[in-house]
Amino acid sequence: MENKTSHGYFVLADISGYTSFLAAVELEHAQQVLSELLELLVRRLTPTLTLVELEGDAVYGSVPVTGETLISSCR
Repeated sequence: MENKTSHGYFVLADISGYTSFLAAVELEHAQQVLSELLELLVRRLTPTLTLVELEGDAVYGSVPVTGETLISSCR
């Protein structure tokens, strides 16, 4: 097996205030809002991001591109 060095970025998009939000809103509405927000994050980042995992309120991924490309996909 050939070892090859790759350069890129590891991305963690985490929803700030997740626990406070859940405590302040009805659970049914909170789950719907958070689901839509995570879907939006994934849609916005997946052209650039290789999705690794969705866990709770976070999206984990890797980006084998330049920092400029990553920043422009977050706008």
